[in-house]
Amino acid sequence: MPEIQYIQDGMETEELLEKLSPPVRNWFKDKFPDFTDPQKIAIPRIMDGEHLLLCSPTGSGKTLTAFLSIIDDLVRKSLDGTLNDSVQCIYISPIKALANDIQKNLIGPLTEIKERFLPSRAKDITVGLRTGDTPQKERERMLKKPPHILITTPESLGLALASKRFRPLLQELRWIIIDEMHSLVPTKRGTHLSLSMALMDTVVPTDVQRIGISATMEPLESVAEYLVASDPRETDSESQSVSIAKISGSRELDMDIILPTARFSSTPVKEILDHNIDRIKELVEAHTTTLVFVNTRNMTETVVQRLKIAGLEGVEGHHGSMDKAIRLDVENRLKNGLLRAVVSSSSLEMGIDIGSVDLVIQVGSPGSISTALQRIGRAGHHVGGVPRARFLPTSPHDLLELVSLQNAILQGSMDMLKFPENCLDVLAQFTIGLSIIREWDIDEGYELVTSSWPYKSLPYDDYIEVLDLLDEERRIWVDWEENRFGKRGFAQMIYYTNIGTIAPDNNYLVFTSDGTLVGQLSSSFVSSLRNGDVFLLGGSTYRVSSVIGTRVNVSSATGYRPTIPSWTGEANSRTFELSQEVLSLLGHVSVRQRLEDDSRKILTDAIGLNAPVASALSEFFEEQGAMTFQVPSLDRILVEQIEGPLPTYIVTTCRGRAFNMALGYLFAGIAAEDNVMVHEISFDENGFMIKLSHEVEISRIPKVFRSGDSIETLKRYLLDSQLFAKRFREVSSRSMLNPRRIGGDEVSPKQFQQKAERIMQKHRKLEDSVIVREVVSEILHTDLDMRQLDDFMSRMDSEDVRIVHRRVKMPSPLGMTLFMSSFEDLLSLRTRAYLIKDVDPEILRRLLGARSLATELDEEKLGEYYQSKVAVPTNANGLLRLMDMGGGLEPGLTNPLYNEKLSGIEHEEIRSWVYELAERGLITKIRNSGHEQIDDKWFSSRMADVHGTLGCLAVAGAAEMDDLKDLYTGGLNFEKGTDFTDGKPAKWKQTSLSDPLDCLRLKLLDMLGSEGPQTSDTICSRLPFPQSQVESVLQELEMRNLVSIGFFRQTEEGEYILRMDEYRITGGSIDVVDYRTLQTLLLNKSFTKHEEPAEAIRSSILIQRRDELFHRVNNYRFRDWKDIKHDSDIVNGRLLHNRVGYTLKSMIPILTGLRSEPWIGDLEQELLDKIPETGITRAELLADYPKGKEHAHLQRSLKGAINNIERQLIVYKQYQEVPNRKRSLATFHKVHGVIEPLPFEDALVELINKIGPIRLHTLRFFVSRPVEELADTLRHLEDNDRIQRVVALQPDPTDYYASREDAEALISPLPEDRKMRILSQSDPFCSRFINEIRLILKQGWYHPVFKGVDPIGRILMFVVNDYLEIKDINIPHSYLDEFKDAFAELLENYRDRLVDVSVLHAFNGVPVHDCDENIQAILSELGFSSMGDGERYIRGGVVEPRSRKEVYRMLFNQHRMHQDSRFENETMALEHLNEVRDDFALRGRCEMFRVDLHSMAAAHQLHQGTSLRGHQVWAKFAHFQRLLTIRNVVASEEDEDILQFFSEHNDPAVYMDRHAMKRAEFRKLISPLVRSGHLVQDYRGGFKTVSPLADTDLWEVKRDYLRELVSQYPVVSLKQVERLAGSPFSAEEISDVMHEFEEDGTLIKGFLVDDLQDICWGRQEMLEESSSIRKTRDLVVPPSDNLIHYFGGILRERFAFGSAYMVFHKEEPIAAFKANTRDGTIEITDFVGDSDLEKEALRVMKEFAWEHDTKLTGKLYEKLRTR
Repeated sequence: MPEIQYIQDGMETEELLEKLSPPVRNWFKDKFPDFTDPQKIAIPRIMDGEHLLLCSPTGSGKTLTAFLSIIDDLVRKSLDGTLNDSVQCIYISPIKALANDIQKNLIGPLTEIKERFLPSRAKDITVGLRTGDTPQKERERMLKKPPHILITTPESLGLALASKRFRPLLQELRWIIIDEMHSLVPTKRGTHLSLSMALMDTVVPTDVQRIGISATMEPLESVAEYLVASDPRETDSESQSVSIAKISGSRELDMDIILPTARFSSTPVKEILDHNIDRIKELVEAHTTTLVFVNTRNMTETVVQRLKIAGLEGVEGHHGSMDKAIRLDVENRLKNGLLRAVVSSSSLEMGIDIGSVDLVIQVGSPGSISTALQRIGRAGHHVGGVPRARFLPTSPHDLLELVSLQNAILQGSMDMLKFPENCLDVLAQFTIGLSIIREWDIDEGYELVTSSWPYKSLPYDDYIEVLDLLDEERRIWVDWEENRFGKRGFAQMIYYTNIGTIAPDNNYLVFTSDGTLVGQLSSSFVSSLRNGDVFLLGGSTYRVSSVIGTRVNVSSATGYRPTIPSWTGEANSRTFELSQEVLSLLGHVSVRQRLEDDSRKILTDAIGLNAPVASALSEFFEEQGAMTFQVPSLDRILVEQIEGPLPTYIVTTCRGRAFNMALGYLFAGIAAEDNVMVHEISFDENGFMIKLSHEVEISRIPKVFRSGDSIETLKRYLLDSQLFAKRFREVSSRSMLNPRRIGGDEVSPKQFQQKAERIMQKHRKLEDSVIVREVVSEILHTDLDMRQLDDFMSRMDSEDVRIVHRRVKMPSPLGMTLFMSSFEDLLSLRTRAYLIKDVDPEILRRLLGARSLATELDEEKLGEYYQSKVAVPTNANGLLRLMDMGGGLEPGLTNPLYNEKLSGIEHEEIRSWVYELAERGLITKIRNSGHEQIDDKWFSSRMADVHGTLGCLAVAGAAEMDDLKDLYTGGLNFEKGTDFTDGKPAKWKQTSLSDPLDCLRLKLLDMLGSEGPQTSDTICSRLPFPQSQVESVLQELEMRNLVSIGFFRQTEEGEYILRMDEYRITGGSIDVVDYRTLQTLLLNKSFTKHEEPAEAIRSSILIQRRDELFHRVNNYRFRDWKDIKHDSDIVNGRLLHNRVGYTLKSMIPILTGLRSEPWIGDLEQELLDKIPETGITRAELLADYPKGKEHAHLQRSLKGAINNIERQLIVYKQYQEVPNRKRSLATFHKVHGVIEPLPFEDALVELINKIGPIRLHTLRFFVSRPVEELADTLRHLEDNDRIQRVVALQPDPTDYYASREDAEALISPLPEDRKMRILSQSDPFCSRFINEIRLILKQGWYHPVFKGVDPIGRILMFVVNDYLEIKDINIPHSYLDEFKDAFAELLENYRDRLVDVSVLHAFNGVPVHDCDENIQAILSELGFSSMGDGERYIRGGVVEPRSRKEVYRMLFNQHRMHQDSRFENETMALEHLNEVRDDFALRGRCEMFRVDLHSMAAAHQLHQGTSLRGHQVWAKFAHFQRLLTIRNVVASEEDEDILQFFSEHNDPAVYMDRHAMKRAEFRKLISPLVRSGHLVQDYRGGFKTVSPLADTDLWEVKRDYLRELVSQYPVVSLKQVERLAGSPFSAEEISDVMHEFEEDGTLIKGFLVDDLQDICWGRQEMLEESSSIRKTRDLVVPPSDNLIHYFGGILRERFAFGSAYMVFHKEEPIAAFKANTRDGTIEITDFVGDSDLEKEALRVMKEFAWEHDTKLTGKLYEKLRTR
């Protein structure tokens, strides 16, 4: 054991300065007034070479303390010329950000010393940084010239020691500094570092001095031992010594707790955050620089956004999930004083230099004394600075913890570190690293490992078992006889790419049974799930079916309370020491309360709390005392058993989560042993809640401990938990049995989890698995606090230590938070309707709080409110208003509303009003609905359709149905009276049913709006529908923010109420608008039909997809998009943040006005200068820049610059249609400096006028300016009356910004547009409500179907292989007729996208063949029919699959390559072929071939020119005329002279002589005209001008060409025809011709090839004759043959060639090769083929060469031949 010495004596300043070299001394005196106390104590010891552990407060100059003597030593060596290029010092940082910071802070002083105090001859002292982010180039540079000071991380040190190239650089290593030891030592990362230091001591020949640095930690002796344990100077006879410089932590602190609101105790927890935001803003504005610490990354984002919206300027967030560049930018801006505040979770609590900070705000307890001190120390983080901190509690429980925390800090308490010991997974990883260095003797390896402090007591048997495991898993080899082990080949790669102990927290994907993705869960959350648990996700409840790999399979569990609250996860447990402080505080206060002393006095006088905090905490204690005099203490644990249908235990310990998990899982294990089912278990810092199927004796718990079975009981329960599975994945990964990376490739989470599952199943079956043992050990020592639990249980026998068990109806306040939290999650559901019957009314009252609780309102007050809503009528118009809110009116006034409002009016007067309204056509009568409560009653015109529909439905069987959506309403109708005189109708008009759900929805809203809050039973008793149906619609209305639930009439059961009424009744003071009215206004604005697309785009500012115009432009079809896109007024750019969209030129000023001033770098400006007014293509823009590999860096920079100017809308693009070019030509045009942006305020007003009303959150998608600037501008515009702010209930009051006209339109309800629309999720209207849509229709990417503003269905469909794959359609039965029309229109438009075949799998989740007759009838009308496979329906095509071999046989036969169809000779072949490229293409079609193609050109009058595919071909002159006509390209004016010359002459020599031109110049001049088809060359080498065909219709020529082309192919896809036809033909033109063929019966379309999923077209007569053709010979299709374009897809996909020779054997392509042909040889240059058929391929290739009178040659051919 090392000899430990505490040192306190410091050296005097002058003496210490004298010990420094003159340059360092002078620099120090110039920079600092004096040494700090830690420096005076520690620096002399470091100079003397002693190992040192420095523990001092934040801001005391620890880093300089460690480095000053090292810098001094290196400066001395630099001066005397003995400083070699090798690593002298290693600095270990736990985080990369701190490493970056230290590097900068070292380079600064070294540069100053060099420039000001060192002579020029002195050698530079270099600093290097090596972390996971260090580029490979920098690492290579470091190997050539190593730094003197290396800054690195524990993982990078391990890699460096394992590298044979890096180890030699450490031969002169003298110092190792380990910073922030408190964060390293208690983790497995620290364990790994300790092993690396042990290895370092073995491979480095020098003695290395250790310097450890930390701000706050205990026990120091253990950390000191850790630091020096492996020092080789440590021997049994002579102990190594280490000095501990512990500088008092009693630094002056300015701390206080601030209550967020004066009514803290009574304020709901949800609202406390709002008040905390206000307090944070006030504190930040009162200080220069503030750090705000919160406890989660999610809360970081929330607080930053809320502060910005509140108008706080200069605030940013900082946490580990942010991009590195963003974090560094925030750090630099904070350091340079450019930010007022930064909100962080934990990423800034380490010693990163962030400059001067005045104040630290801690929101919520950090759960640890040391973490609190570390965070507080960030303020006044300079020598002599006084840290100032303010704590903001988030709940009464949190306030209790914060008071205890403050108390602990003031008393000087400290968290005790816990150290992992004998970690077998880290040992396994390290052993693999050892094997990479060299072979090791097993005992030598053991000696090295045990020299590391965490392994000082490692059993030898455990070490051997680890070696045995690694040998079995083939990570190392072990020779047991020779007692040695060494590396296996691939282990080195695994080690280098997987080193480290930090386990990533992978997300799990959650899928429903139909395959819909509903979201993600963190693995820490999934670790608490078991099968059958119900949890919350996205506001919906799901039951866990299974957890397989990274997939959680669930089923919907609507109506069930979640059994695992979503907040249960893996949080850091409150430390034991802080928990002891909480118990101590509870104990003191409870004693005073029993003595009936005022607890406020002890809190203010003894503890020093301010009066508001003392009062709030005292109220909490008094509430606890009122429920029970018992509180948890050092000797007491409370168990409260809640009365209810299932035994529910609230166990309150106040000892931290780790203790509670240990006791809770033990409790669950005991229950499981007794076959008692655990329904739910959840934890917090103060206790746990467990819900069981049967009661369990509490006395069983201590008995299990006495019998010694506690660990086994725990282990049995834990083995089936997700916590065990999660820890197993981490341990197996850390052991490198299941690496996360293989070389440079990341293993997918799915593969990683699957392999982990296999390894776990294997090891669980083993009797004593090393991995399982390590997993259990980690859980017991890290996740669970077994030591404290053992201590408590052992004291129960000898001391007054008890578990107090009591039965209660409600838990005491200390346990109430946990109990209520399990219910509070239900409040995140958008509907609480089903809770009413399941939850105790008292609990529900607590849950719903003030917003939904109005128990102080009596019937009289409610009556007054509703009386004011609906006045007693005084005339006919008054009666009409009343009837608009009520049901049927008849003389008996049976309707409660009419009875209340009309009972005091004479019947005759009412009758006269009725007759007047009827004659005016404002009310009517209904008959023949078949329902006695509907027929022959008077209804307002608005309500007549509603009641007529509901009456018919009730009679038609709605009462027996659970869901009206399943009732098909086609053919149902009723009659309405018209043309009334004296109450008698002149005729009755037959009326079809309205939307059933709309009608029921409207009826419910009117009942609640006119009659006030009602229970579900009351509502259902008055409607002729089953209760489940009514409750379903009520639940939907609540989900849509229209209805809420609360207690308003002192009822036992919750009541439904309109959300607007609830808001006003419960004290809402803001004028709010109806949310549905707001949605209706947005719907009306969004879907206003325009005559011109430009008008639609102008009204929406921009569009992103062509289908967004479908519902906005009259007579619009998808094919119109091409013309719109090429319109000169339409521009394209990154308009919406970084998303591409289309807009009008006139809209650009608005869009640029919404953006900040762009940043333009030098390269960006250079590019902008190149853009002319007329625009420029990307190729032209980059034409002057060099290309090639050597200029790759420049090309990347150019790409980044173009992306930058596009992203900032400095340029826009316009598209032009270019003849003979398939893709549109995009040209860049300048915006910046050309188009003046609107002022921000004006642009914002324009935007709101067009797309408002709009929320601030949505505006941020359009506005690329800071949110605080946006919020300020909105306030300014509102103050100046340029816009208006309206508030809608959603469900809480939410601000919307609108134009004055829109705000006025929202005052009264708007008529609803109930048209059905099928939209995409990116549609502007749809995206505004995407969260609500996904809430109602579930997560996933589908097309939502809207009925007005209501999302009522979804279609999961996508285009694949030229057809529409429709996986499922979910549409209620009642909407089938409307859906049929809307869907037919959409499918017809898909035809414009060349997609006219659709395949349907399911309808409403039911396989399409099993759907009922109503759906079958609708599908039939849509044109769907069975595909014959019993699974799918098809529309627009046939299913007549043939084998691919049969298709190829017909193809070769048609193209005269089949042995039975070849031409007799080359002359006959030429007569039948339109064009041919070379002899290869010609010979394959001839039985005999005597004369080559060039020789036959004269006899057949052939010319050579360019085909439509750009190839040089031989053909007759008339063919080239036809091609030029198809191209439809006019030659430029400068080419007219050339064309005129060659229309009269043929000899190029004459032209060259006349123009004194060399042949090369002539070729350059003539080539473009040959390529464009304007010139051809004859067989003599002369040129001839081609003129297009005269007096022809271009489309007729193109159509005839296509018809001829298609007629040659028995089966062909659209893509293949595009490749064969060439660039002059658009896909639309090809499709039109194919459809003509289809209509005249020449072609059929559908799935025609059995193993191909593409839609193909087939020649009917060819397909019918296919059986008569015999099998095709083996052959080769050369790349010059036109057929190669037909096979282009296979050539690329199977053989990865663009163009090549294809080898066919038995009518299947088995190989492809590239070759050079010259001098009668075919030289093979590349070959890809099926290895099993390689010999057959070579045989066919030889036959091909023989047939063409050539031979195969080349090295590759020889290699293939000999294989």
